[in-house]
Amino acid sequence: MSRDDVFKAIDVADSAALKETLENDPSLAAARSNDGLSAILFTLYIGKPELAEILLAFEPELDIFDLSALGGAAQISHILATNDKAVHEYSGDGFSALHLACYFGHADVAQLLLENGAEIDKTAMNGSDLRPLQSAVASCHLDVVKVLLKFDPDINIKMLGGFTPLMSATALGDEEMIELLISHGADQSLKANDGRMAADFAKLSGNK
Repeated sequence: MSRDDVFKAIDVADSAALKETLENDPSLAAARSNDGLSAILFTLYIGKPELAEILLAFEPELDIFDLSALGGAAQISHILATNDKAVHEYSGDGFSALHLACYFGHADVAQLLLENGAEIDKTAMNGSDLRPLQSAVASCHLDVVKVLLKFDPDINIKMLGGFTPLMSATALGDEEMIELLISHGADQSLKANDGRMAADFAKLSGNK
């Protein structure tokens, strides 16, 4: 059994194969891909939390990125107590801990990271130009966005393609998010690289 067996079982959502692999070699619960992506984080990215539970049962060592995605604020506090630079580091796929906390909807973790020096407008290092605010908006986590707004993010920040958080919110039809962003200065007149504005994304997605 090898690391590849772990990632293959996760990729095809074969819980039986994953359990068998880990029972043969429990250390593989901490397996990582060539770029450093943990098996835990991979399960969460593909929306298979039940597979994450299988991995967690074998007690793998979790880093700040795993914990930010899982919502482990208390454990993150312990990490930061001995390594305050961890908030500035990137995961194997180019995201900061704050990006992950925002995307997976952990407002308490986002607050903790920001209070410990995480950069509110930190750019993902994977070519996407994603910022934490965009990660939270894209996954419709209003409570996380409210936390971020307390730390004065650039409300009109653009990701790859020139898309703003407001454009994402309108494309998703998230009315509460749209109202919140506009109330904090989101500019409806900005254009993406292809010339579309927020209202155009709403029309294309069928949202009034």
